[in-house]
Amino acid sequence: MKIAVFSDIHGNLNALKTVLKQIKEKNADLTVFLGDIFQRGNKEIECLELLRDNGIICLKGNCELYLEHGVDIDPDVEYLRNYYDEMRKKLTGEQRLFVKQMPLLYEIEYHEHKLCFSHFLFSDINSAYPFLQLSDLENGVFDKVCKSEDVMKYELVVIGHSHKNFVKGNVVSVSASGLEGASYLLIEENEDAVSFEHNSIDALTN
Repeated sequence: MKIAVFSDIHGNLNALKTVLKQIKEKNADLTVFLGDIFQRGNKEIECLELLRDNGIICLKGNCELYLEHGVDIDPDVEYLRNYYDEMRKKLTGEQRLFVKQMPLLYEIEYHEHKLCFSHFLFSDINSAYPFLQLSDLENGVFDKVCKSEDVMKYELVVIGHSHKNFVKGNVVSVSASGLEGASYLLIEENEDAVSFEHNSIDALTN
């Protein structure tokens, strides 16, 4: 089984078309998007529609949370209030419902290999802003959560959000597909093992 994973498209429609084309060429059986359709680029609605039309498993990132709940859930993004207020007005009711119904995580078990996908590791999945802060990558909190039972019960946990490729134990991060240094992850599962590879894409053109 081949699973393609990408994240953080941030309104870059050309990048989204490119990564979907490359994933199709790899004959992936399943494609998972880890969230962040919005912000930075200028083709957010077109990206949303393309993701929806391709039957991709779309998970909710912090950008979708800001769109759904407003920026008050995260004191660090007050400067984005006008952007999300305006974006909310641009979306149709059907598009807003699509965003609302995006889950926070996706789990799969294949040949007794358990995998989990989410935008980032969680501090409290039941809170309005459920993710760890990016600063937790540097202060030891992220490392501690990596060793928690909630993470260690999986063979592989795949995340985005940091815009960086890295591996820490069973946690694999994939960079932003819509920004410089773009990549996607290709996971291969069989009865014996799970392997993965970061694949670079050209996502510099908005």
